[in-house]
Amino acid sequence: MIESAPTDTAEGVDRILEWLASEPADDPVVDIRALEVLVARLPGSGAEAGYEDMVLAFVERALDISGRIRAQLLGAGLPLPRPLHAASSQLGGVLLRLAGRIGERAAAGATTAGEAALLAALGLTTLREAYLVSVMSAAEPPSGLWSLAHRLAALRPGHEAYRSMIAIAAAQPERLTARELAWAADYLEVELAGVGMTPDAPPQGSSTWWIDPDADEGPLPSARKPPPHDRSGLRFLSPRPLARAVDERIEHLEEWMSTAEVEGHLAEVDTLEAEDEGLPPGLTPSEILALLRGMREHWVAPQLRLGVRREQHYEVQVCAGLRAMWELGRGRREPGRVVGWQVRNESPGGYAIMNVSGVEGEVAPGIVLGLRKSAAEPWTVCIVRWVRSDSPEQIEIGLQTVAQSYYSVQLAFRSGSVDGVAPALALPPMEPDRHHPAFLAPAGTYVSRRFVFVREGPPLYVAQGRALGLDVQTASVELFQYEIDPYPI
Repeated sequence: MIESAPTDTAEGVDRILEWLASEPADDPVVDIRALEVLVARLPGSGAEAGYEDMVLAFVERALDISGRIRAQLLGAGLPLPRPLHAASSQLGGVLLRLAGRIGERAAAGATTAGEAALLAALGLTTLREAYLVSVMSAAEPPSGLWSLAHRLAALRPGHEAYRSMIAIAAAQPERLTARELAWAADYLEVELAGVGMTPDAPPQGSSTWWIDPDADEGPLPSARKPPPHDRSGLRFLSPRPLARAVDERIEHLEEWMSTAEVEGHLAEVDTLEAEDEGLPPGLTPSEILALLRGMREHWVAPQLRLGVRREQHYEVQVCAGLRAMWELGRGRREPGRVVGWQVRNESPGGYAIMNVSGVEGEVAPGIVLGLRKSAAEPWTVCIVRWVRSDSPEQIEIGLQTVAQSYYSVQLAFRSGSVDGVAPALALPPMEPDRHHPAFLAPAGTYVSRRFVFVREGPPLYVAQGRALGLDVQTASVELFQYEIDPYPI
């Protein structure tokens, strides 16, 4: 076990080389502790022979440790279990310090411009990993991460790791699940060639993003916060080239899914073959479409706050999950399913709430959540827009209201599988946003235009409907308006 950092640089390098030659520990937390001690032994200056190769091997080992933690984050619910939260938080800080040591060498100790650029690239790669671990944990990035990234990017302009961080930050990572974030990071490694950074301000528009390299924060949309006119040295990002590449991906996927629907086997398709489609594995076609559409929307037309957010401090009852809400709508009650949360603020379009008595059920971006002030009131149906959790005991979520009441139904789409009956929440129209009634169903339910729905009685009600297109699509649910089909088949 490595316990302390010696003052002798040569001994520190020897210990690093010894650790790099050893087998990784079965428990990644053990390796995180070793990494934390050895970062302090990594020389930040000097001209040691083979320094670049040692740093490259050091970073590769750090990325291996991070990969094992990220694998755990993929299957974890929020808020994270205490051991995983501690491990991800510690790892993020260690990776930041590692990038800082590498950055010191790149800025002051590099012997050539080529070495400085290589070290800056390694530092940015390490920072990108620290950023991913943080956002996949629904936590804020470590303090100082963005300011260090901006400094290293000046030594290695346009590096893919830096642009990947910017693209993910502009897509509002708190609204994405850990699985979506991991997929997006892999996808952006391929698609980022078209993102441009320009030294002068481009024409003003909703798709303009700007960066203050002296600030410890990521890109900011001009539509929401205009860049200061009295500041020089600002950097500007135009995501339109990347958005065009995403448009092509979306069009190709839509054609592929349309063909599958016509052939009648869309409901049987679980995942895409990564080799055939040139996309990373891990998400279904409908999940990929929802993710790509959402990222493109946030890049080129970042959402603006509508209405005033009013600070509030009152308790509400919360039920998390579409299935749980569906069962409540059918009269099924289970102890502990409804728990108390605290409203932090509210606006005409939704709420920000924080847990006060624990979390029951899965909480993740994109799920359905019901909210009411008391048992005497109807449930307000919401979709979770973002999640933040900086401690294992606390979680804060942002909600978008989609209905003020609902009832439970079962849906069966044409072209679906035999057992493709899905639970759904029937929502009334909500003017001016939604002129027709709608259904809120599990993601992947909507596979054709026509469907049958059943509302159990009394009285029993059965009808055929015609979907009018998806309004909302997340990794968990989809919302679509419909009308009663006047020509049932």
